Amino acid sequence: MPMDRHAVALLEFARVRAELAELCLSAAGAAHLAAEEFIGEAAAHAELLGEVGALRELLEADRLPPTSDLPDVADAVALLAKEGTVLEPDAAARLGRFLHSAAALHRALRPRGRGDSAMARIAPLLAPAAAVAALPAKIFRVVDPDGSIRERQLPSLAAIRGRIRRLERDVELAARRYLTAPEYRTVLNGDRATERGGRVVLPVKANHQGRIRGVVHEVSSSGATVFIEPEESVRAGHRVVAEELAYRRELRRIMRELTAEIAAHRQEVGATMAAIAHYDARYARARYARLHRCVALRHGSGTIDLRAARHPLLGAEAVPIDIRWGAGRRVLIITGPNTGGKTVALKTVGLLALMNQFGMQVPAAPGSALPLFDEVLCDIGDEQSIAQSLSTFSGHVRQLAHILASASERSLVLLDELGAGTDPEEGVTLAMAVLDDLIARGALVAVSTHHGALKNYGYVNPAVENAAMEFDLQSLRPTYRLLLGIPGESHALEIARRQGIAEEVVAAARGYLAEGRSDTGEIIRSLTARQHELREIAEQQDQSQSELERRLRETELRERELAARERELHAAEARELRAFLSRSRQQLEGAIRELRERGRDGEGWRGAAAAARAVVDQVAARAAAASGDATVADEPETARSGSGEQAAGDPLAPLPAGAPGELAPGARVRIAGSGREGTVVRAGRRGSWVVETGSVRGTFRAAELQLAGPPERGSRRPRPAPPHVEVSAVGGRPLLELDVRGLRLHETLERVERQLDGALLSGLHQFTILHGTGEGVLRHGIHQYLERHRDVVGFAAAAPQEGGAGKTVVKLA
Repeated sequence: MPMDRHAVALLEFARVRAELAELCLSAAGAAHLAAEEFIGEAAAHAELLGEVGALRELLEADRLPPTSDLPDVADAVALLAKEGTVLEPDAAARLGRFLHSAAALHRALRPRGRGDSAMARIAPLLAPAAAVAALPAKIFRVVDPDGSIRERQLPSLAAIRGRIRRLERDVELAARRYLTAPEYRTVLNGDRATERGGRVVLPVKANHQGRIRGVVHEVSSSGATVFIEPEESVRAGHRVVAEELAYRRELRRIMRELTAEIAAHRQEVGATMAAIAHYDARYARARYARLHRCVALRHGSGTIDLRAARHPLLGAEAVPIDIRWGAGRRVLIITGPNTGGKTVALKTVGLLALMNQFGMQVPAAPGSALPLFDEVLCDIGDEQSIAQSLSTFSGHVRQLAHILASASERSLVLLDELGAGTDPEEGVTLAMAVLDDLIARGALVAVSTHHGALKNYGYVNPAVENAAMEFDLQSLRPTYRLLLGIPGESHALEIARRQGIAEEVVAAARGYLAEGRSDTGEIIRSLTARQHELREIAEQQDQSQSELERRLRETELRERELAARERELHAAEARELRAFLSRSRQQLEGAIRELRERGRDGEGWRGAAAAARAVVDQVAARAAAASGDATVADEPETARSGSGEQAAGDPLAPLPAGAPGELAPGARVRIAGSGREGTVVRAGRRGSWVVETGSVRGTFRAAELQLAGPPERGSRRPRPAPPHVEVSAVGGRPLLELDVRGLRLHETLERVERQLDGALLSGLHQFTILHGTGEGVLRHGIHQYLERHRDVVGFAAAAPQEGGAGKTVVKLA
């Protein structure tokens, strides 16, 4: 959407746009920026800022490809649309380089995984480049990237070029025969041939020119030497000219065919050029944002909230300022001395508003916000026009009339020194009437003024906020701090005294001032002092709040670290228990097999049965020790069903059991032989029951069970989840998994060093480093560092299912 040209010029947005154009990779991008309009629609604005933010993220992570070769191809693309045109070799070469770089850029920006949101947002911008990826190879079969013809790849041209070279040698040989022949030594005025008009000629003495038949091309100034092209050279030269014409005709035929082949894809070529321009304009914005330390603004609904805002054209001299007004108070009146920064403050607000609506991040602190305006209207600076015979006041009034005719509830109006340039009393009344009209329209207005009456207007009008630009009377320099809620003083008399005006003159002025002024100045000074006190209190509160938040974060991190360590210990205990149960199961099955092989009457079966019972008791004890914290696999039913096949009189016989018919899922039972209690889970095979004790399940005959109490409905506890390790990033503390993806090598090695120090101090003997695969730079650098570290006893790539080459497992002493 268009913005007011007068305001855009006054705020010097053209300089910002010019800097953006210099940051583009291509002429197409610069041209696109020059044609772009401001954005007033919220969805389009959010989309553009999102793309710029994604590109800045990739830029700062060093994930964008290096500067591409994107020459200006606008003329070549325009020619493709014209029937019968033929591209020159240089234009075709430029187009080939452009399309090759576009396709390479598209390939480089493809997302690398589901979580690669920045790449996923940018890749669609360059999608048209995929359709022309094959064209550069066809172009470079005819021309080199520098525009020279690839004659070796074109047999017809190579043959013609060969004939031309042979004819040129014939011309040289013809001239050489005359130069070396003894009979012509006295005829020639020198021992070498020369060129005249692209022809090989011989310097012949004028009195012997009849001795050599040929064409005279030139006579020396003295007339003593005639430059003659011999007849043999003339005939060979004619044939060279003919072959060169044939070469140009053949080259034009080849270029016509190449142009037709490219023109068949002119829509795809045009779409690719537009895509590159679109991408480049956003890339330039991202580079600008990084260069000027910018942030993306929040959308402020009717409120301006700029924090530590800097005027981008002032460079290092820009002093950050805070400006906040809106909502119920639509007008901000800024007062204070000259050179106090009032005009700079107004221009900063206006220029940042234009940048924001051009889809740019702006130089301010995070949390800043601006609305989207339909117009930015300004009256800043000297509006005097000699050509139109307008005084300064007339120029201001003319611009005010334009502003009042254009302003709406979505407009930003910036008025510098409102009411100046005429009689103060009339100027103030006009200023108040203008502000009344703008308030009625609902516009957001910022005004700078010296008029005391406007300060009072700000106090009595609920839609107006007073503000003062702070001024240091000791140094006579502005601090550029905007103090909201109080008007400022001009300090004209104090400045005059410091600058050398006689003390008696200043004293007389103070007398006049005392006669016409009430206690307003004292009230203002009191309010200013109170504002200072409140600001100091607020800063102290902010510091205290920051310290509390820091301590809270540290506490939370310690808690997460302890929880992770506890889970790690539980996991280790679970692994140890699973290994023990596996060994015990093997011993139990061996004992049962021995019982079966020997039979009831076999010798030694009592000892085997006793061993089996001992294994069962030991397993139950270890399972109980785990207290349900680690998940243990269920005992196979055969582990107990084998023992259930023994006769009732063997050593495994149970204590007297209750009535079997009373057993049911959920019943609490006591197991004969071990005395442990458990819960019936379900009925097993052949009249058996599956019982759970702690983390172990077994199958028992009904005769081996005693009821320990009434059935507990819903008493079965859910099986605890498998232990897991939570990975958290804690500065200075060791991580179980250190993620360094996206970092540069020196940053990665710093984090690995801190990780090793923290691991050694906390007793962590093993951890992993997640570095990804990529080109292997991080992996190679990390491995070299680990090889040199004296406390690293070994490292290796993780198992394929756990990350493979993208992750390194590190073991410490």
